[in-house]
Amino acid sequence: MAGKPIIKVETGVVSRKSPLFTTEMPAVRFDLPAPVEPAPPAAPAPTPAPFRDVKATRLLSGLRLKVTLTLFITVLLLALSGLIFFLVSRIFAELTPSMRVELEWKTQRGAKELAHAVDFALVVGDEALIMEACKPYLKGPDVVAIVAADPEGQVLAQHGKAPETPEGLFRGAPGGIRQGPGYLVSWAPSQIEGRTVGRLALVISTAKLVAGESLRNNILGAAGLGCVAALLVSLFFVNFYLGPVISLTHRALRTARELEIAKRIQTSILPQRLSVEGLQIAAAMVPAEEVGGDYYDVVPTQGGAWIGVGDVAGHGLKAGLIMLMVQSVVAALTRQRARTSPREALEVLNRVLFDNIRERLASDEHVTFTLMRYEADGALVYAGAHEEILICRARDGKCEILPTPGTWMGAVANVSRAIKDSEAKLHPGDLMVLYTDGLIEAKNAQGEPFGLDRVMEMVEANRREAPEVVVQKVVQAVMTWAPVQDDDVTLLALRYQGR
Repeated sequence: MAGKPIIKVETGVVSRKSPLFTTEMPAVRFDLPAPVEPAPPAAPAPTPAPFRDVKATRLLSGLRLKVTLTLFITVLLLALSGLIFFLVSRIFAELTPSMRVELEWKTQRGAKELAHAVDFALVVGDEALIMEACKPYLKGPDVVAIVAADPEGQVLAQHGKAPETPEGLFRGAPGGIRQGPGYLVSWAPSQIEGRTVGRLALVISTAKLVAGESLRNNILGAAGLGCVAALLVSLFFVNFYLGPVISLTHRALRTARELEIAKRIQTSILPQRLSVEGLQIAAAMVPAEEVGGDYYDVVPTQGGAWIGVGDVAGHGLKAGLIMLMVQSVVAALTRQRARTSPREALEVLNRVLFDNIRERLASDEHVTFTLMRYEADGALVYAGAHEEILICRARDGKCEILPTPGTWMGAVANVSRAIKDSEAKLHPGDLMVLYTDGLIEAKNAQGEPFGLDRVMEMVEANRREAPEVVVQKVVQAVMTWAPVQDDDVTLLALRYQGR
């Protein structure tokens, strides 16, 4: 979007018809959209210093940003690790007791079932029959050993490798559960009609419990290693990928700051009061997002004034500095040599700009600039190549176009042969309009420029209005035509009142 709608609109008039009616109108400022009627007189607002940072923006350095991001990522990963540890521990805290209860139940119940299943085989003492009766348990993944013995403890049949001796397996009360290193054991008597015919011991592995604990440790270890790896990857990203992004961001912020400084330079050196004998003056400037270096100035002299309008090619801080050079040179020349010709003043300006821009800055910017000497009797002498001058004549209400022959300032070392003084005459009621290319080259969404013809039509239609109203309406029309501005828009309207 374009910059602030209107930087300033200033009016001023001095009449020498009678010392009793000498009037000086103070500066008037308004923001678009403004009322059509002229704004009431107001005291001029103070101008901010061009190099003062009014926003006082505080930026994090690249190192501080890296440290901040690293700490944030570290805390985030630690929090994630803590959550994983908590969830895994909670899950296994619920699973492990359940698995243990299941194994104990399987050991105890299995011993009783097998003791009942092998009772007849124990009476017969047939090992094959005993193993056949134990067949449902023989292929169990958790079964370590099955041992069948007679009432005296003599082993009759055995499946698997028992971790203890028969005496050890059958010690303790029947139906109880004992835990050994990596196993559970339970035994039960085998009875027929109340008479004990043998005993059977079942040994169940607790490898599931060990595997569960190992799985828990592996998950926690993997989570920890994953967090460490993620932290290392994050640090690598912060250092090797985020660094260039931070640098680009800082450069963008520095560029934005330069543009802000250039805007303040551009607006702070504009004239604060426009009081010229015989003239009623209004001026407006709409800065674009990229500062383009528009410039205008009115320097009152005894019996007249020097009026300048121009545009620095390029954008940004450099354009603002070049515009400051133009203003300084023109102000110094016109105050010291008020009766010099515009051509002579531009020759001096060109030499200064060429030396500064081409030689010292080693740059290729240039300035389009028209300088005009106005006399209180309406005589105009002007020189310099810029946009055409419009004079809406009071006699017929039509705009007269005055060409501005010449060449750019600062492009070549000597312009004495390329520029010349031209003359014109203002009559009472005539309205002179000066502008920069941003006004007529503003394009709408279809790419069509606003154009000089539309400016002339609006000036002619509003020729009887006060200059500030003319400026307001034209600028408003341009802003409506092209809401997004690529270049600054500057417009001056000067009504000649006569002596």
